[in-house]
Amino acid sequence: MLLVDKLVGHILPVRLVAFAFVGSLGLVVHLLVLTILFRGVDLPFVASQASATFIAMTFNYFLNNELTYRDMRLRGWAWMRGWISFTIACSIGALANVGVASYLFQLDTVWLLAAVAGVLVGVVWNFAVTMIYTWHRRPTNA
Repeated sequence: MLLVDKLVGHILPVRLVAFAFVGSLGLVVHLLVLTILFRGVDLPFVASQASATFIAMTFNYFLNNELTYRDMRLRGWAWMRGWISFTIACSIGALANVGVASYLFQLDTVWLLAAVAGVLVGVVWNFAVTMIYTWHRRPTNA
């Protein structure tokens, strides 16, 4: 975290960078689980996608709790309550991501830019909301 702070701390909050990094690892987990369930086990796509999403969210929560918010790590029942709030917040962030990307795509925005805009909205939403409701930290203290 100190290295990231030295590199980009003057531009972006370090926790946001760590949160986004964990999210990128979560994307890898998501795609791996999706591939195994959909292509390997031959489950229907929707069931595979939902399972992969749930597993990736849980992975992201675990890693964020251990790394991004290490100084305020949740344990015991607080861990479970945090996981529930994280999952709900990230589900809303996913809807915002898809909504923004779809809207921009319908405006004839290049699909890749529309997708990136959606991802950025989702990341910022997820970071801000989970920081407040999952780890009970106000953005000014990040």
